[in-house]
Amino acid sequence: MVVIQSYSAGLGAVRTANADMKLSLERDGALAGDTVLTVDYPAPTGTPAGRDVWCDAENTDWSAGKAISFQIKADHPMRLSMSFIDRNGVAYTSWVDVAGNTWQPARIAFDAIRPNPYFQPPGAKKGAPIDVSEVARIGFAPQDQAAGRFAISRLVVVD
Repeated sequence: MVVIQSYSAGLGAVRTANADMKLSLERDGALAGDTVLTVDYPAPTGTPAGRDVWCDAENTDWSAGKAISFQIKADHPMRLSMSFIDRNGVAYTSWVDVAGNTWQPARIAFDAIRPNPYFQPPGAKKGAPIDVSEVARIGFAPQDQAAGRFAISRLVVVD
């Protein structure tokens, strides 16, 4: 297992560009006291990345595994997008449906994730196979039409 983000360094490796997004760290007994990131977010801002949260990767080589794994709990049903930019500069995004009010496991397989259909950074090697041997950060954002709150556990790469 490769740890992408454990929140062990506090909020220094977690950021958002929107001052209306409130980030905090808590310990959750339902997850054996592990630290979780709690995100209080506003209604959509009209800015495409207005509710994005970005985490620096503690380990940037994810090639030892096959998927990103985490647990998530939201205060209401919602959809979460999760994104990263691979070694080829290609932005990848996947979406997770969250039931609300309970912790649920989530898994995003590298062989199922696709390039982001809405955005690619300049210089992206479009058409190259996914290469997770160097990923600097990972981002996620709520995709619902309301304000809300969710908590997300540490992010890891697993088989």
